[in-house]
Amino acid sequence: MSVRERRTVFGEAADEYDRVRPGYPRQLADDLLAEAAPGPVLEVGAGTGKATALFARPGVDLTCVEPDARMARVLRRNVPGVTVVESSLEEWQPDRPYGLVFSAQAWHWVDPARRADLALGALATGGLFAPFWNLFLVADPALHAALAEVDARHGLVEDTSHRFPATGNAGTENAGTENAMRAEFEQELPAAGLTDERFTAPEIRRYERTLSYDARAYRDYLSTVSMYRILEPAAAEAALADTASAIEQHGGHITFLVVTDVALVRKR
Repeated sequence: MSVRERRTVFGEAADEYDRVRPGYPRQLADDLLAEAAPGPVLEVGAGTGKATALFARPGVDLTCVEPDARMARVLRRNVPGVTVVESSLEEWQPDRPYGLVFSAQAWHWVDPARRADLALGALATGGLFAPFWNLFLVADPALHAALAEVDARHGLVEDTSHRFPATGNAGTENAGTENAMRAEFEQELPAAGLTDERFTAPEIRRYERTLSYDARAYRDYLSTVSMYRILEPAAAEAALADTASAIEQHGGHITFLVVTDVALVRKR
């Protein structure tokens, strides 16, 4: 299945996605809005509004571009009053320059060959572009190892970037893991179009919080993740059941240090 096809699977479970997916730190939205250039705000790949709700404030002229009509339906329900455009960024023509363009957990679905041009085409001069992603560090190293074995058994080894090990307690910094994750994030910046010379040099920021799921809730969460949704139903069910079983065998809960990494650039 191609990337362009894979990005459409979330709408198959739009309500479940909205119920179980975590949101983003409010401080992140506070910071981006405070540092945005004057003008309207654009969100790319708004989904069901997990990030949108943080940016939809009095005085903020917010437009959301979302290609999946099923996700857009939930978005309109969750965040009434924002402008929702049912389109991919590639197929949409900006109607005006935007002082802030952001994308939560969605920028990697935009056409790699056009990412930089599309962001620049939507931004005002001096406008701020800020894609961001949630990353999950498993607090219990034994549980992380058990889940890695489950992933390997079900052929999900190449997609394990949804879970990272953490050797410290949730909520504390582990220098080795932190540095490795930052290096990996920095390596992704050129592919994301963020090192284009028409942008200022990228600045990376990190926001942290803790999050816990019981075995059933985490299984529900994983059922909305694309790498599980593209599996054959029987294969997905087996992988999800084994994951839940591993969590039950390690206390019945999985606790994460959730880090949200944001890369900030401005249009020169």
